[in-house]
Amino acid sequence: MLELIEGAVDAVKSYLEANMSTKITALNTEYRDFELANIKQYYIAELAAIPELPAMLVLGGYTLPEREAANYIRAKHYLKVVALASDQDAQQLRRRLYRYVRAIVELLREARSSAGWSYVIVFDRFDYSPVYTSESSFYQDAQVIAHFNKSDTV
Repeated sequence: MLELIEGAVDAVKSYLEANMSTKITALNTEYRDFELANIKQYYIAELAAIPELPAMLVLGGYTLPEREAANYIRAKHYLKVVALASDQDAQQLRRRLYRYVRAIVELLREARSSAGWSYVIVFDRFDYSPVYTSESSFYQDAQVIAHFNKSDTV
């Protein structure tokens, strides 16, 4: 079945939703300086407004087909996993985003080796946006950019 990038996006979103809370609990136990909040909502598209933070977006960027035959397509699917957070302290916000990125990376590495996951994950980059200010808080996002190799059968 051809799932292409939609399959990769759905697999990442589902895996993060199922496992992020446990990973955040482990990070909070390890660091102990402030509490990393659980993700309120996961999205697969950019939105004009995010009702609650922290939030995560799993965004399909593009696909590079590598090989094709009558019964399969092998491709690299480029995705971004974006963590959005806010805090009244800009330095703590930056650390918060570092930890969300760590959580995403560790979970995707676990998924990469878990039984039944058919994607080969290659991390390309981790990006951190500038810190933006609002009336009483700072906002920022961080992105894990990776590509997912998979053969889809027709």
